[in-house]
Amino acid sequence: MARRGMSEDETSPSTIERRKRAPGDGESLGRKAYVAIRAMIMERRLTGGEILSEEKLAGELDISRTPVREAMFLLQNAGLIQKEINQPFRVRLVSNREYFQSMRLRELLEGEAIATAVSAIAPGPLAEVEHAMLALKDDPDVPAEVHWAADERLHEMIADASGNEVMAAMIASLRITTRLYELSGLPSRFRPDTEEHIAIIEAIRMGDKDEARAAMQAHIRSLTNDVLTTMARL
Repeated sequence: MARRGMSEDETSPSTIERRKRAPGDGESLGRKAYVAIRAMIMERRLTGGEILSEEKLAGELDISRTPVREAMFLLQNAGLIQKEINQPFRVRLVSNREYFQSMRLRELLEGEAIATAVSAIAPGPLAEVEHAMLALKDDPDVPAEVHWAADERLHEMIADASGNEVMAAMIASLRITTRLYELSGLPSRFRPDTEEHIAIIEAIRMGDKDEARAAMQAHIRSLTNDVLTTMARL
């Protein structure tokens, strides 16, 4: 029986849990759950097509199911998981067709983005990204997460500097698609990636938009061709 002066809802476990948290903690827990689950996907602890159990994830993260549910919708909006009608959430599985079509669009859009961004990228941030890339080149055994972080930083910097928010959002979405595909068991190609990124940075420093466009498109085509070569060997 509920205590006098309090309704059944007020004494429910979910209500008591909310009372323990300061205002705004619900959002922060949901965000933390999003970051944690995203890391599981990116590190392939959760693989393409795998069903996501709110109960299991809540247990692993030591939180209630409510923030996990919030995280699910954030992950869905980010394009990392998907849900069919009357079906559970699953890690998004990218098909060969979707991957290659996305890479073609990336080649077009990121080529345009870098040509527009060349004159807008400040020397300081560019030097910081270059330093990260040179460190990767000197130490090819760094964790994959470090490589991906540097890769993301360069491509995001270029897209944002283009000044076209719609194009930047499209590039971000396409990069999620291709990243999920590349996490599906393809061998890493960190060394050529790093060398191609350094060539892109050098073209930006020269201020040559045509050379920058060519370097970016060559980088994306190189990755596409490596995937095709890998598939032909399977």
